[in-house]
Amino acid sequence: MRTHNTNVVEFAQTVSCTKKFRHDYPIPEPLKKLLLIDIYHDFTGFVLSQYLSEAQPFIDEFLSFHPTQSNKKFSLEQNLFWWYVLYQNSVNDEMNVIDQYVLENKMKYQKKQIIPAWLNEWGKAVPKFYLIRNKHDQQKYIIEDILNRKEVEVSLNNEDFYFHEGALVAGILIPIGNSVYFPVVDFYNFTYETSVEILTHILFYYKNYYDTTTSAYQLFLHLFSAALQIENQIIEKTNEQA
Repeated sequence: MRTHNTNVVEFAQTVSCTKKFRHDYPIPEPLKKLLLIDIYHDFTGFVLSQYLSEAQPFIDEFLSFHPTQSNKKFSLEQNLFWWYVLYQNSVNDEMNVIDQYVLENKMKYQKKQIIPAWLNEWGKAVPKFYLIRNKHDQQKYIIEDILNRKEVEVSLNNEDFYFHEGALVAGILIPIGNSVYFPVVDFYNFTYETSVEILTHILFYYKNYYDTTTSAYQLFLHLFSAALQIENQIIEKTNEQA
């Protein structure tokens, strides 16, 4: 009986030939660093310059109705900012911020086709709620989308964050190849003691809002608002009883 050895070819995405970014295909480590450091900082800086002044009134109004702990305010502001950017991107049929950035850097990136392909994935990202399911090490976690129950691997870029298993977080995931994702900004981390009750209410509200909400971005904002109010109510009640 003859046996045949099969050589498995790993399809790695390259800087010049990738016109469509594949979430499941790996990318070389130098290219990953290029995307996560140079392109990330350049693109997010561009987005801030284009949208911060426009988004600030929305952020301020939201914060006025949703007070949070001082140590989590910055995370809340960042996630609200990116919600605003991606929502505006989704309703703009003409030139959006990703198109603007790619156009302004057309010559620089013409031989680096993976960069526009990767940035296009940002435009498809939707804020979601996740449960922390498993921890591989200080920066790698398995998290579960609470609505579709799918698990994904996440690489965190902030070593200072620690998440308990079962903790509830909210954020926006961007692919970085090999079926691994990273949050565009740090997750908003709900107080661990409130996670179970918030999760119960989110799933209940999701069923009520789903049929009447026109977009996934608006749906998330409704649920996020409800979750923050519940978190604040529980914290206030706990403090009163202390």
